[in-house]
Amino acid sequence: MSGIFLAIVIVMGVTLVGLLVVDVVVTIKRRDNTLTLTRLGRYFNDHLLRFNAFVLLLLFCVVWVVPLVVGVLGSFTSKWAFEYQPGHLFPSDGFTFNNYIDLFNQTRVDGTTYPVGNWLLNSFIVATASTFLYLLVAGAAAYAFVFLNFRFRDAIFGVMLFTMVIPGIATLTPQLANIANLGIARTLWALILPGLGGVGGMYLIRQFYLGIPKDLIESARIDGSSDFRIFRRVVLPLGKSVFLVQGLFCFMGSWNDLMWPQIILGANDMDKWTLQMGVAYISGSRSANTMGMSLAGAMFSAIPIMILFVITQNKIIDGVAASGVKG
Repeated sequence: MSGIFLAIVIVMGVTLVGLLVVDVVVTIKRRDNTLTLTRLGRYFNDHLLRFNAFVLLLLFCVVWVVPLVVGVLGSFTSKWAFEYQPGHLFPSDGFTFNNYIDLFNQTRVDGTTYPVGNWLLNSFIVATASTFLYLLVAGAAAYAFVFLNFRFRDAIFGVMLFTMVIPGIATLTPQLANIANLGIARTLWALILPGLGGVGGMYLIRQFYLGIPKDLIESARIDGSSDFRIFRRVVLPLGKSVFLVQGLFCFMGSWNDLMWPQIILGANDMDKWTLQMGVAYISGSRSANTMGMSLAGAMFSAIPIMILFVITQNKIIDGVAASGVKG
């Protein structure tokens, strides 16, 4: 496997050098006014920036895709191959589904299997509830900051933006104290409620709301609509794209979270763990016997995110772009 990675690094280095040479040659020929004499020269004269962007993005894609390919192939590699043929992407004994089977049939010290089904259900409940509740809270807060006039509105919004620069680790102890005072420690609610105060998603939604014409809101108020009705019947339908984008970000963050569930849920009751906690626990030994199962768990935990991304990918760029346009 080290040879494959070395070959990839060499190819990427040669590609970057070749791209630099192309840029230098194009620059020289532009100065000599000879670049447009050939068909290829005319292409580079008109599309040099696009060509550079394409090559650089292609290299970035390789950097991101290679670990994913290694993980997928490793999840279908047998224990024997990991022990006696380490580093081979294509083992001599072929691929197997045993790692995924063992993931659901792995036994604990007491002889019982790990509750992988419970972990998956807990992660789904936490991610779905967190996403739904956060979109409601962030959407309503953004509506208030854009369409409602109240005292110290801008000052409050500025303070909330300032909290984004505070490291999350600095608020860890206060959050733990709040969870203990509420009496919801070691419950799934402790994983859902702390994330509802995030400012980043609210800011993204607010930026989209700024593009909604104020005359539309005022017309609804003249017709006798309440703010709740305007929010539900006017603003929410117009903000489908930004809610979809922010919902994807929120679901991904909640689904992939590991540190906070480990702190809150502890190691005693495995039935309350999330899938990420279980996968981290199974892969803790780092031995050849569990390496394939660890990769299988990682790939299995990534499946919902991949499916969600495939479904919503057409709306992501549109939603982010629309959020940055102020009307």
